[in-house]
Amino acid sequence: MYNIDSMYECMTEGVVKALRAKVAERWAVCASIWLARQQVFNAQDFWYAVAGKMLSELPAGEAATIEGQFSKAEDTLFSTVGDWPTLPEGLAARIAAWTPAPADIDLDALRADAVLKVDRAAEAYRMQFITPGYGQLMAYQQKLEEARDKLANPSIANDKIPHIIAEAAADDMTPLEKAQQVVAAFSAFQQVSASVEAKRIAAKKAIAEATTAEAITAASNVSWAEE
Repeated sequence: MYNIDSMYECMTEGVVKALRAKVAERWAVCASIWLARQQVFNAQDFWYAVAGKMLSELPAGEAATIEGQFSKAEDTLFSTVGDWPTLPEGLAARIAAWTPAPADIDLDALRADAVLKVDRAAEAYRMQFITPGYGQLMAYQQKLEEARDKLANPSIANDKIPHIIAEAAADDMTPLEKAQQVVAAFSAFQQVSASVEAKRIAAKKAIAEATTAEAITAASNVSWAEE
C-alpha cells in the first residue's frame, strides 16, 4: 500500500484510474498538472499529456478556469493535444506494487464452514414445518401414533388417543378429522424432509469436490424450497 503521508501517491493512483477509464474530470486535470510540475516519478511529460487530453474533453467553461492558471511554458505544451497517453511501464509497475497480493484462502477451513452452514440451513428449513425441541418431537410421535390408531380403528376409546381428543376439541374438529389432518401433515413433512436431505447431501458432496473458494461458496448456497 502507498504511504498515507504521501499525497502524490494517492493522487497518482486517482489520475491513473481516471486515465484508464478515459474519464476527464476537472480534479484529475489539476492533479495531473501538479504531478507534472513536481516531476513526480520522473514522468513529467506523461502527466502533462494526461492533463492536456483531459483538458480537451472538459466543457469549455471548466477548461477556461484551468487554462487561466497556466504558466507560459504550459500554454505552449497544451497548444496541441494527442490521443489518450499510454501509462509508462515503470509507473505501472510502481502502482501495481501498492496493491498487496491477496491472502491465501484456507480451503479446508472454508469447506468446514460451508458444511456447517448447509447443515444449519437444512435444519432451520425443516423447523418451519415442526416446532423444535426434544419434548415437542416426542409429542409429535405420540400424536402420530394415536392418529394412525384412530384411522385404523375409528371406534377406539378416547382414553387411548388423548392427544388427538385434546387437539380435536381445541380446533373444533371431530377426532377422526383431527387424525386425518395429523397423518396428512406428517406425509407432507416426510416429502419436505426427504427433499431437504437430498439437497443437503448433494451440497456437501459438491463442497467436498470444489477446488476454489468461489465454488465452495456457491455449493453452500442451497435453495431448500421445492421447485
